[in-house]
Formats: sequence, C-alpha cells, structure tokens
Amino acid sequence: MNARTKKCSPPWKLWESIVRRDPGGRGVASYGHDGAPLGYGDLERAATDLARSARRVAIVTGFCIADADPPAAETDGPPGALFLARALAALGSSALLVSDAYGVPLLKAGLAQWDLIPPACEIVEMPMRDDDECRAAASSAPDRAFDTWADELLDRQCAKGLTHVVAIERAGPSHTLQSVTEREGSAVAERFAAETPAEHRDVHHNMRGDTIDRFTPPAHRIFERIAERGLNVATIGIGDGGNEIGMGRFPWSVLRAAVRVGPAASTACRVPTDFTIVAGVSNWGAYALALGVAALRDRWDMTAAWTSRDQTELIERLVEAGAVDGVTRRQVASVDGIALNDYLTVLEALKKSPPA
Repeated sequence: MNARTKKCSPPWKLWESIVRRDPGGRGVASYGHDGAPLGYGDLERAATDLARSARRVAIVTGFCIADADPPAAETDGPPGALFLARALAALGSSALLVSDAYGVPLLKAGLAQWDLIPPACEIVEMPMRDDDECRAAASSAPDRAFDTWADELLDRQCAKGLTHVVAIERAGPSHTLQSVTEREGSAVAERFAAETPAEHRDVHHNMRGDTIDRFTPPAHRIFERIAERGLNVATIGIGDGGNEIGMGRFPWSVLRAAVRVGPAASTACRVPTDFTIVAGVSNWGAYALALGVAALRDRWDMTAAWTSRDQTELIERLVEAGAVDGVTRRQVASVDGIALNDYLTVLEALKKSPPA
C-alpha cells in the first residue's frame, strides 16, 4: 500500500521538544551532539515511512524488571506498543505484538481492554532461554535456536506483507570490543576495554548495570537477521536510556557521554535501527509516532478518542495484569517513577499541537 500522505504535517520540532523532556535526568533525550539532539529528525522520518508504506508492522516490546518481586514487565513499553498497534489497525494496517513470557500477559490485557482482535492485532510470544543458553550467549556462542525461531517468524510475516519492525523500550545487548573497534577505531576501543569488564560485554543490562540475560530473550536478533538477510523491512527503535534496541545507531563513545544514570560504558546498546526515536520516556516516543502517522494519513480526527483517561485505564489494566513501574519496581500505576497525572501531560501537549 502506498498511502497518500497529507501535504500539511505535525509541528515536528515542537513534538521533538515535548517528547524529549527528561524528568529522570537520564541524559540521552536531552544530550546534544554535533549541534543537534541524538536522533533528531527520526521521529518525522519514521512516521513518514510508516504512513507511506506500512502494511504489516511487528512491534517488539517488554522490559523485564528482574529485581521486582516477582520479576515482571514494566509499564514503559507495552502501553506505547498498544497505542501504536491500535493506530495502525485503525488506519488499515495490521500489527503483530511480539514479547516474552513477562510482557505477553500485559499485551493480552491491553488488547482485551481495547477490543483489538486478529487479524488487525495479534500477539507472538518469544521463547525464553534456559540457563545453559544464557551461558552460551555470554561466551559469544551463536544462539542458533533463537535464530531459527527469528527466521521462521520473519518468513511467516514477510509472506503476510511485513514492512516494518519496531522496538519500543526493549533491551538490547551491550557493545563488544569488535563493535567499538569497527565503528570508532582502536583508540576508542582501548578506552572501552579499560572501562567495560569482559563479563559486561554483549549482554543485556538494566539501567542500574545489572545483567538481565536470564530474563531477556535476544529479540535483537530479529533486527540483526533482517540486516543479515537483506530483507526489505524497515526498522525503528524507540528508547530513553541508551540500553535499548536502536541505540546502536549512535557510537559507543557518544552514548557513554550522554547517559547520566548507571554505568553507561557497560550498558550502551550496540544494535542499530534504520530510525531511532529518543524520548524522555519510551512510551512518549511511541505516542508521537502514532499521532504522526495518523496526521500524515489525514486522519487526525481519530485521535480524539486517544485521551489521558483512555491511557490511565489502560495502564491500570496492565498493572492488574502484573506490570510494575520500572524505577520504583512496585506494582503501581505509574511510569518510570512518574505519577500518571504528570506523565500524561506529554500526550496532552502533543494533541494540543495538531498538524497545520
């Protein structure tokens, strides 16, 4: 489908400034490099690409808070994924929500909340890795079982018209000596080696620097296999802390300087995407992306139903399904330590700045 895009468009510069509010002081959303914020302009570019050609979109989400009791997916990620999936479905595209054993219950609860059903919206659950597979991953051995699963997923979805894969607040693996050397040279690689212990290379981290491979299937391989196989599928990453899929679009040294929370040298993700949307909270980036696609498809009218109350009810439903706040690690209806009233001011600000 080559959908017609409307000549008028959202106030992208203003929207970028709105979603880049950095209440947690993490640094990535507010960091300037070479005269511009990281990933500046990718919100517009990603929305334009989706508006022009999205037919079937896979959305990968779910970040397990491993030290919650019990471990659970957080409230940042699934709400944004569901928001984007609903928008795409309303615009005539279909969405495939991809997560793991921690994230799937939240996605099921969200689809039920909004009465989203196949074929417009579907869910696929990634296989978890056992302890032996995690140890193999830590030794840089290829995860052949997951690669086989990822290839089968891509083959099935490409046959159904897959055009895009989006990661929203999904942890990706950290850098390796090879990844830094290839991109930035031996001098930067020496610094990386000095600052990053071997056991913290090529593994998934939370913002506190804890390794979470046991709780995080290697979803990044879906994105890497797209590149390795040369598939005609565009990739989008949305993140807020530097440790998410998509952040590999920026050099390790740049993320090392940008991240102000946690051990940035170890946690910076090495996996890039074609477009990387940086936000103060990942859900905010997903909200702006969905609103942008609706505007470019000349369907701003449909956003009237996408209200703060609508989001409050959704997040409360996800918490009932087990979601926790990723900062407080408590099963409460807040996002990244931000009370919902404050958190939802960003959605309200975006909607009060409609396309011209």
